[in-house]
Amino acid sequence: MKATRLLAIMALVAAVAWPVLAEEEMCGMCHDDVAAAMANQIHMRIKPFEVGGHAVGCQGCHGDGTKHMEEEGDPAFIRTFADRTAEDAEACLECHQIKDQNEWHASVHAAEGLTCFDCHTIHTATNPRESCRTCHADVSSQMQLPSHHPVREGKMSCVSCHDPHAATESQLRTQGRVNDLCYTCHQDKEGPFIFEHEPVEENCLLCHDPHGTVANNLLTANEPMLCLQCHELHFHAGLVSPEGPVEVGGTERENPFGTHSMNVAFTTRCTQCHPKVHGSDLPSQTVPGRGRGLTR
Repeated sequence: MKATRLLAIMALVAAVAWPVLAEEEMCGMCHDDVAAAMANQIHMRIKPFEVGGHAVGCQGCHGDGTKHMEEEGDPAFIRTFADRTAEDAEACLECHQIKDQNEWHASVHAAEGLTCFDCHTIHTATNPRESCRTCHADVSSQMQLPSHHPVREGKMSCVSCHDPHAATESQLRTQGRVNDLCYTCHQDKEGPFIFEHEPVEENCLLCHDPHGTVANNLLTANEPMLCLQCHELHFHAGLVSPEGPVEVGGTERENPFGTHSMNVAFTTRCTQCHPKVHGSDLPSQTVPGRGRGLTR
């Protein structure tokens, strides 16, 4: 009896005060937990405006709630999104189609049958990485490797590089080369340089895996194996070094590596001598390389 009386009072309040009370206050009379979670959410902050002719706020998504209140909260008189179907997702696209989501229907995610609700929760905040890892567990695992972008540290997320709504296979946030996306953060690697390194100009992914690697600096393999995929080994590596003391700068010093010194020196890290692998404006002092040794 008390419940019936309460609902009757709420219906009367709805009829009289609906235009006066703020939406979240009216909806919060029943949905207090949802209203509290939505208090500072973006959909509520833009409520005084209209986007593309559509009202925003609670009614912007759920429709006019007057009849819903009059009929004692009957869900049949309001859009509930309970089934989370593709038709329900169209309510999102009514507004978001004019905010860079116009490619959604041609995207890879849409082709796989995903809807807005598979990645987004409207009433609670979500971490983009948590949404992505639901399907992309292999990529999430790569980010646990020693060398990785600071995604798990919270300094960036998957959507820093990817647009999940884009109509491209890789869904990268660039309309050009992969390099153009990398250069938005790594501007010092862009150049142009007088002495260029051809694979750097072609594609950063030839040497780097952005999701994470065991090798340092996101390299796909450790040095010198990565470099040896394109370059021949220095002939010096096969030379035999003299045993015993070696004169260096007028001073005799003991050779700690013996006859294998040349091999050790030229088969460790190529960047020990060629540090400017992304390009340089200064000629190297090497005759065979005609200044292109990327040493300075």
